Amino acid sequence: MSTEVHYENGTLTVTRTFDAPREAVFEAWIETSKVEKWWGCSMTTAVKSEIEPKVGGKYNHLMTIQGAGEYPMVCKITAYEPPELLAYEDASPNPAIGEGAEPMRVTVNFISHGSQTEVRLVQENLPDNFSEMVKGGWTAAFGKLHDLLLGETAGA
Repeated sequence: MSTEVHYENGTLTVTRTFDAPREAVFEAWIETSKVEKWWGCSMTTAVKSEIEPKVGGKYNHLMTIQGAGEYPMVCKITAYEPPELLAYEDASPNPAIGEGAEPMRVTVNFISHGSQTEVRLVQENLPDNFSEMVKGGWTAAFGKLHDLLLGETAGA
């Protein structure tokens, strides 16, 4: 199964169906030890996550990216409805995007299709000049998430 990615007018939509139950896929997004195994682009060599699974909680990730150093994401959970919905937004503006920019918001829906789960991620307020990089990052991350879930299913 492939990852479908579409970008238009500051909104990125990423969709993929995983061969795992919705609860397991949702857990892979909120359990720190699992997130640290799949989060980040293909050049990510390490991830340190801090997650407080509740509205208003932290959803922070410090990625070490080969050749680029550390890249922090400091986010706040804005919606939390296990196992159906997770949403978060930047807690502090990214200086690379520009002062006064709207915070980027990410909404992830987990849709059950029998023993499979469709994940539909929508990232809003994404500047055009970052869209290609972020598209590649989510595509790689969803591929690593697939591998993690496949390994868990095979080990079950």
